[in-house]
Amino acid sequence: MLAWKGTAHEALEQLSGTRGIQEMLHLAHDFWCGSDCARDMACTFLHYPRNGVDTTVPQTTRSRYNKQTAHLYGVMGEGGYAGPVPQYHEVNVWPLLDKVLERWDATEERRGRIPAHYSDWTKKHDAEAADTVSRACRDTVQWMACWCGEDYDADPLGLHYIAFATIIDDICIPPLDLVRGRFRMYGRSVGDLMREMDAADWGRDAVHALLSLVRQAIVQYAEKMDFRPGEAHVGLHEALNSSPNMWDGVIFRGNTGNAYGTAIMVVRNSAAGPVSFPWLMDSAICDCLSMDLSKSALGVYSVDNHQPTSNDRRSESRKASYRSIYLDLIDDLVFTGAPESLVHFGRSGFLFVQLQDRYQERRRGKRFPLAPPMLRELTRLFGEKPTDKWLDEAFAAANRMRLTGSPGVGEPQDVERLHRLHTGVRQESTQAARLPA
Repeated sequence: MLAWKGTAHEALEQLSGTRGIQEMLHLAHDFWCGSDCARDMACTFLHYPRNGVDTTVPQTTRSRYNKQTAHLYGVMGEGGYAGPVPQYHEVNVWPLLDKVLERWDATEERRGRIPAHYSDWTKKHDAEAADTVSRACRDTVQWMACWCGEDYDADPLGLHYIAFATIIDDICIPPLDLVRGRFRMYGRSVGDLMREMDAADWGRDAVHALLSLVRQAIVQYAEKMDFRPGEAHVGLHEALNSSPNMWDGVIFRGNTGNAYGTAIMVVRNSAAGPVSFPWLMDSAICDCLSMDLSKSALGVYSVDNHQPTSNDRRSESRKASYRSIYLDLIDDLVFTGAPESLVHFGRSGFLFVQLQDRYQERRRGKRFPLAPPMLRELTRLFGEKPTDKWLDEAFAAANRMRLTGSPGVGEPQDVERLHRLHTGVRQESTQAARLPA
């Protein structure tokens, strides 16, 4: 499926040479689809035009929460299954996303800095970047344990990848900083991770994982920067939530969470063997939906900034569509013979939302202390120091500017100054990338 034929790190080097976020989005798309893709609703980089499925002998048992039992659980929605729900797009995300990125690329070029960069989006009042980074890695370990049991640490590269996907949600990280190596966790950059994956012979899996991570970084950034009304507000979420078809919001939701890249990590960690693109996508979508359904039932969903079912006039019907899409896809995973690891990944939101610190912290609006066993695991799997001085200062300055509008006396004057002082500003490439002929 991928148009790019080189290694993951070679792709990253070209991405790091782009001059803006919009250009990076277009290049990542070309690596995925090829430059002849029309960037319409048939484009599989930002959309998922799903086809019908052929059933076969199941490899695992059907979920007990299914189309025939959903009506028994009022907390999940009194109407139960309301499907089948259309699984096609009515909103082309490309022009919306392009407009957001074009505006913020121009804003950064004009102003030289954006206060939201490196600000805290966890709603847990983190005082230091190390708190946010260490908890993102804690969440990663707990997730992998929910997905893979005692084999959670079978491949540390998968853990490091999911940690990057998690921190993109928790801190407003400029996507170019991610690909150029400016942002690091426990001393490790995305470039370091791609080199390790290539050295471990991950092959095409590493390229898929990289492009999925870059896609997530871009849509997460657009989501955060388009959050508040103002002259630069495009209304990305408003357009998705106003769509008559729930499929549009569901697929965008999956891209913001990078469940596709995470599903690749789960398959590799579980040694599940070759899997199809529809299996990965359906499982990834179900993972996000089961998480949101569980968050809604437990009262966590209501404090999220972005709610795919949010619509004043049609919220109940959208919630019914949301759970019905889950019920359709999880059945399809089972009856098309998907491996147990992917079926379990798809329904795991009903487990990890109840068990993990992350969601209880979200509901209470404060952090829990890291227990000694988890501290030992973080040291073993990630390292000693979550952040460096540059990230600590960037995080502090960003939150100070965001909360007070002032960088403070005797502190770095803005985040852009910190950017210029950082020694790891970019990877080796400095030229705008071009696809090979």
